[in-house]
Amino acid sequence: MKTHQAFTLIESLLVLLVVTLFIALPSIVIKDTKETLDVIHFFDHFEKNILATQQAAITSNKKTKMIQKDNTQQYYFYTDTIEKLDLPKDLRASRSKTLYFNSGSGNNSSLQNIHFYWDKNEQQITYRFLFARGHYEKNITSIK
Repeated sequence: MKTHQAFTLIESLLVLLVVTLFIALPSIVIKDTKETLDVIHFFDHFEKNILATQQAAITSNKKTKMIQKDNTQQYYFYTDTIEKLDLPKDLRASRSKTLYFNSGSGNNSSLQNIHFYWDKNEQQITYRFLFARGHYEKNITSIK
């Protein structure tokens, strides 16, 4: 009589577990990296849109503005065109008033602060507009 050699149930399950780990781990790491990149991408576009809105006020000699919609999830930058920027799901934002940039100078007359909260990294990101300079300071603090 011939005997067949084969894998036992335990060996088969062990191989299945190892293969599952090799497939699952990269997808988990990629998801976390994608969420972080979405937030970094948002801040990069937010800063560029503020600068473009300010420069449009200077060059076109027309008042421009940034509006945060009521649900605090969308920002609109009004120049000659309208740029929309969506807040990533990992960020929270405080409610801010409409931000105007004066024609000719590009200065912001409201001097308000814009706060974002990134709970995953335990950070608060604040944009504070400076008086009569048209620029802002970006401040990142830890929230614990």
